[in-house]
Amino acid sequence: MRTCYHLWRKWKEVYHKYWLDRPYRPGRKVGGYQIESVLGIGSYGIAYLASSPSADGLVVVKQTKPSRKGHPKGLAMQQYEKNVLESLQHPQIPRVVDHFVLNGQGFLVMSYMPGVTVEQLLFEYKRKYSEVDAVRLVRQLAGIVDYLHRQGVIHRDVRIPNVVMNGSRPYLIDFGLARFLGDPPTYAAESLDEYPEEKQVKRAVHPSSDLTALGHFLLFLLYSTYEAEETQPERSWREELSLSPDLRAIVEKLFQNEGGYRSASELIHDLDRFLLIQKAVP
Repeated sequence: MRTCYHLWRKWKEVYHKYWLDRPYRPGRKVGGYQIESVLGIGSYGIAYLASSPSADGLVVVKQTKPSRKGHPKGLAMQQYEKNVLESLQHPQIPRVVDHFVLNGQGFLVMSYMPGVTVEQLLFEYKRKYSEVDAVRLVRQLAGIVDYLHRQGVIHRDVRIPNVVMNGSRPYLIDFGLARFLGDPPTYAAESLDEYPEEKQVKRAVHPSSDLTALGHFLLFLLYSTYEAEETQPERSWREELSLSPDLRAIVEKLFQNEGGYRSASELIHDLDRFLLIQKAVP
């Protein structure tokens, strides 16, 4: 019976992935929007680049996966994302253009942020970030995060695939996991007690979640200049990265549970101070 059950689950996964949740092809029209390309496929939705005669240029259409129909992490989750975005007004955050439901599936239409993700810059374009370059980018991103927190919103997914660069300006996208302060952290439980400790930190509806994420983001940038020998065993970032004392102190503080940064504005203060010191160095 155990073997049959696992086989059933395997076929169910294949059915969802290759049939039920297959993305629309370019040229397909949905709710008056014409699909141009698939931008990405996540755990809960499919994002498309689309055009519309009534829209000002290109837009992003985010479809809830058909397999999530009737699931708490389907239409209800998308409606929550819509409410979060509609509460915000920032030039580096997507704005809601439209929202509609077809056959029980939600379609959230948002403004399109052109550019390439930081993930692409690091791994496809091999972009190298010096300490100053990395801090300048994180400083801009921390400004967006500070705005969110002042509006009572925690993003909870500040990662390199979710930051789009248009020139030197970052845009924060994908608010699917964002929550209003005071709301439960999940759609199925009131707490994160059953989650692994690392995930509890990432998904906490608290500013510390985004601040820790900014720490990981900064490390990704700093690792762009790190070259490891093939025979060298994996070590912690403290051993692998040769950072200036001031920057090392900032990174350490980002990962401290006690005595760490209490707000994005505190982090911004230290990042600005670091940049000011660097400009003073001949």
